[in-house]
Amino acid sequence: MLDDLVGIGMRPAHYEKLTNEQIDIGWLEVHSENHFEINSEATYYLDKACERYPISLHGIGLSLASHELIDTAHVGNIKKLITRYQPFNISEHLSWSDIAGQHYQQVFTVPYTEKNLKHVIKRINLVQQILEHEISIENPANYRSHSNNSMTEIEFITEVHKATKCKLLLDINNVHISSSHLNFDAFNYIDKLPTGIISEIHLSGSLNSGAENEPNFIETHGHKVNNKVWRLFNHLIQQYDPVATLIERDINVPKLNELLQEAKIARELILRAKKLHKAS
Repeated sequence: MLDDLVGIGMRPAHYEKLTNEQIDIGWLEVHSENHFEINSEATYYLDKACERYPISLHGIGLSLASHELIDTAHVGNIKKLITRYQPFNISEHLSWSDIAGQHYQQVFTVPYTEKNLKHVIKRINLVQQILEHEISIENPANYRSHSNNSMTEIEFITEVHKATKCKLLLDINNVHISSSHLNFDAFNYIDKLPTGIISEIHLSGSLNSGAENEPNFIETHGHKVNNKVWRLFNHLIQQYDPVATLIERDINVPKLNELLQEAKIARELILRAKKLHKAS
């Protein structure tokens, strides 16, 4: 159990401070693929950081929804990281990112169909069997609906959870983006989440490239948490027990103090929610 539920991503700009000072943060998230090479600068600093902070592993390369063969070498590398760092959570995206032997940095969403449901369940079960560890899947940012969807995202994720016992890494900004583009109620999405499914939360902002009356939110992982995401987060933690929460910034990484200010906001909301839970 984490003493402090709020974490930040471990990024090169902050390696020295995070490993040489005791920063007021509960945990660090690291991108799995950055640490497959043991004799690297990134892994050197992670070795030092894990002496001070709990670690969560987050990857983009498993391509859980792909119809390519699972890259067992990739899974094996993640297993080595689990053994080395004993992370409290291991997560991946509900998406695919490879085709015809080519791997892409961008992740692509999957149609929510019965066929794909069975396929994703099979792949997650296989990955968890190899890892000998439960994983979490992250909800994607959707900009348009697949024409052959036969179920909602919540229904799809719930069925995957039931069949595999995997958990959900809830990216609240992705819920915000999807609801804006697909015209559904983001608060209602949160209300429909099964109890106990969430293992970790991501908080970030997004780029709005549209007009004021026609917003066009784009996932960048490069902006401050916006007011809508804060409201959704507060709504979530008032209904469900708070869990590990990340202030996520992958590009336009600011000074550490700026991230810690956002972490402070999240921590204050969590403490307030815990008091409400205790009083009820």
